[in-house]
Amino acid sequence: MNSLNLNLLKTFYNVVLYNSFSIAADKLYISKSVVSKHIKLLEEGLNCTLIQRTTRTINLTDEGRYLYNHCIKIFSSINECYEYIDDRKGEVRGKLRLKMPPVLEHDPFVTNIISKLMVSYPNLNLDIVFDNNIGDLVGEGFDVAFYIGQPEDSSYKCRKVKNLSTYVVASPDYIKTHGEPIHPQDLVHHRCMNYSHCLTNKKWTFTDNNQEISDEVSPYIESYIESHSELLLSEFAIKGLGITVSLDFIAEPHINNGALLSVLSKYTWKTALYIIYPDNLVVPLKTRKLIELLFNK
Repeated sequence: MNSLNLNLLKTFYNVVLYNSFSIAADKLYISKSVVSKHIKLLEEGLNCTLIQRTTRTINLTDEGRYLYNHCIKIFSSINECYEYIDDRKGEVRGKLRLKMPPVLEHDPFVTNIISKLMVSYPNLNLDIVFDNNIGDLVGEGFDVAFYIGQPEDSSYKCRKVKNLSTYVVASPDYIKTHGEPIHPQDLVHHRCMNYSHCLTNKKWTFTDNNQEISDEVSPYIESYIESHSELLLSEFAIKGLGITVSLDFIAEPHINNGALLSVLSKYTWKTALYIIYPDNLVVPLKTRKLIELLFNK
């Protein structure tokens, strides 16, 4: 290859980033056939195979993986240059890639902040991906992520946005029929519905005199329900199907209108919402503006 062709590299980078020729084509505003042509030209120029493609998956060769890791550095450096120039001019533009748990689309605080950001900076584009896992923010091309619970990866910058309360809830009809649990151990006699992504799996963590205790949520009961959607579980609870755990922004409106009752409030626990972003020397202006709105600066 006689000279570096950034267009070909950018196409390759996006194919790997999104694990899809079609998505890469959409993101780059080119046709899928052009994406395929770019990859072929890049491989011919380098005289090696970069991508082993099947009908369903895209696998990198050793050379492809090496090139992709360097593409991350290349395009990160280019983005930093643009960010520096935009910062000097005070312009917020480009694309902000944001990852967050699906449940946060129901949190008015988060959705209002994102809306304010987009209204304040009309030249900014937004790409939101719903995922409960932090993953590799840099490798996946994300600027920032929201995470519920204490993050474990110390390689990112992390700030607590707010505390979140949890509620154990059931409908008035369910409590009337099955009785109210007084202690977490009473849950073994109830229909417990569990959020599948719960970090404690099939255990709910309670506190008793500031000491953490955990109780199994009766997975052996035939009517036990498990779901990836916390909102769906709260709807099932309203319909009297069982007891579930909900975050405050989901549970409180239903508690206030009487559709759900809060039980075991003496033992419920708190968690927190965090914002996480790569530990770069210069934090991009678009990320800083989101952080400023979150913390009212």
